[in-house]
Amino acid sequence: MEKTRITAQIEGERNYHIFYQIFSGADDATTSKLKLEKGMEAFRYLGNRTALRSRRDATSFEETMTCLSQIGLTEDEKSDVLGIVAAVLHIGNIEFEVVKNEDKAQMTESSAESLKIACSLLGLDETKVSEAMLTKLLSVGGKTIHKPQDVGQASDKRDAFAKLVYSSLFVWLVNRINATLASEDALPAAKSSEDAMFSPKQSPYKPPIPTGFIGVLDIYGFENFDNNGFEQLLINYANEKLQRHFNRHLFEVEQSLYSSEGVDWTYITFNDNRPCLELIEGGGGNVGILSTLDDCGGMGTSAERDVNFLAQINQKFGGGNKGAMKSTSSSNGKKKKKKNKSPVKESVRHGNFISPKFGNDRDFIIVHYAGEVRYTATGFVEKNVETLSNELKDLGSTSSNPLAHGIFGAATTSSPAADPATTPARRSTIRGVSVASQFRTSLQMLVMDLECTQPHYVRCIKPNTQKAYSIFDSGEVLRQLRYSGMMETIRIRREGYSLREEHEAFHRKFHLLLSTEEQKKGEGISHLVKVLSKRLKLTDAEWQIGHTKIFLKRDLSSKLERLSSLRVRAAARVVGKFCRNVAHQRAGRLLTAWARLRLVLIRKHREIAASNKISSTYRMYKSRKSYTTTLQSAIRLQCLCRRAVARERVRILRDPYFDMSFKELDILHNQEVIRMETAVNDKDFKTAAEIELSL
Repeated sequence: MEKTRITAQIEGERNYHIFYQIFSGADDATTSKLKLEKGMEAFRYLGNRTALRSRRDATSFEETMTCLSQIGLTEDEKSDVLGIVAAVLHIGNIEFEVVKNEDKAQMTESSAESLKIACSLLGLDETKVSEAMLTKLLSVGGKTIHKPQDVGQASDKRDAFAKLVYSSLFVWLVNRINATLASEDALPAAKSSEDAMFSPKQSPYKPPIPTGFIGVLDIYGFENFDNNGFEQLLINYANEKLQRHFNRHLFEVEQSLYSSEGVDWTYITFNDNRPCLELIEGGGGNVGILSTLDDCGGMGTSAERDVNFLAQINQKFGGGNKGAMKSTSSSNGKKKKKKNKSPVKESVRHGNFISPKFGNDRDFIIVHYAGEVRYTATGFVEKNVETLSNELKDLGSTSSNPLAHGIFGAATTSSPAADPATTPARRSTIRGVSVASQFRTSLQMLVMDLECTQPHYVRCIKPNTQKAYSIFDSGEVLRQLRYSGMMETIRIRREGYSLREEHEAFHRKFHLLLSTEEQKKGEGISHLVKVLSKRLKLTDAEWQIGHTKIFLKRDLSSKLERLSSLRVRAAARVVGKFCRNVAHQRAGRLLTAWARLRLVLIRKHREIAASNKISSTYRMYKSRKSYTTTLQSAIRLQCLCRRAVARERVRILRDPYFDMSFKELDILHNQEVIRMETAVNDKDFKTAAEIELSL
């Protein structure tokens, strides 16, 4: 199914990473050798655009080269591997045009260079490759006829050849990795330096130890889009097959556990989706939708074959042919109306098939385990036809490149064989093995491998479609849970005994549901189950006692949990009441003691305050008395000092010259007389009058 990504991608989707890694991480010499100098926009298989380039492509290319070295590829082999990858891109650039006045195709002149580069990288002959794409070999009456192909058929062959080249390389790498892993079992175990010093020398080879394998099956889940086609039918068919294996595995695990514990499990139903699988792949003596699709690859246009396919499945599984015949007559005119005259025996409607509501509708509905899916039959027959012809398959054996020759050889030996249930018509040399038959065979091989393993299932859920963090889309998560079969899984677990507990743990958890009188009458898990079954009116279908475990359903477990919780709450209320009484008594005693202590502290505080008041008053009295005495003495001294100062001042006022001797007074008198005379001479009569008054 993934081979279609090589030639076409949906909007916003990239091709395989290796193509972008080469352009981002390879050096100029490598890209020149591979003729990739024009860049990604020059190749049709990459959408002729560079917008989908990633920043990690360069580092991823280095990682890829390192991984190729680790699995034992030499530099020449790695170069050849890159050349085969580049050849796929060059094959995609091959274009065709209609030959004038002829209904056949030919290569355009611009495609010659792409064909030449691709053939040189693959070691193939240009003429043989061109002839295999432009013609088809038919064996009629022992003669080989070269039938020219039109542009559409040649383009399909080109794309089929590109898918063959890429898928062959993929298969070869897988085989090479498996061989590398197997060879590691034959290598001696690594030793430390100390062990090597004292251990005898061993042979470098040891026989390989037969071991199993660990496989990881990556299935996103059930698909149901607005428009579901052939790819969705195959994917949902694979999910139906894997879901049946999961259901059987789950039921068998439950059955083995019940049997080992001696528990009766006969009444537990197992919802088998075998009818839906028989509707798709056939079985029980009836053909399925895929077999009917293989039978519809005859002559006519693609639309006519799709209408024929829809008419047949409506007639076989829809419980009648009314709507189908209307659709057939409306599409094919008078030729189909003649067929309506011969009545066809109506069949019983299949329980998992729903006919479209309108006669000219191109849809049909299949009831899968996860729900109803409406498929559009347009393009079913065309997509089911394997367009890879035998001459294209045989081109690999003519390659002059040893590595390419080995890669094509590995692909042919590793491809799944045709389904033995198919008729010779479906495996004819002209039409080849259909895509549906190859898918069914591969899926059967996968289920056979799963049947031999011990599976462990991990359900991965995407929280949102934007690939953003901290966003949880509940509707998207619910859709994934429903389409991944989790609802059916939950139903299976709920129908059985979903809870299992050890006897001791169960008795320890729920023995409190027995009263004191009931506990005195017996003990053990049997007595507990007997008393509770009688009280709750339960039967053995609700729970059973095994050898080491007790099995009970989820509803009963929830009921016992609630009863246990109520019993614990009732006991908690009794204990709480007793504890509250004890707490109240303790609080009363504590309050009394605290009040008494408080009274003692208040009395003591008052005594201390009174003594402090008395002592402070006495200290104040002493200090005040001392201050008063000191103040009065200071005032008396100040008074005496002021009186002495006043007396001296009065004396001076009365006799300013009391302190002078007669000699000093005579000198002063003479000086003043001289100064007065000077003032008179200077005619300063005012100053002279003052001096005279002083004299």
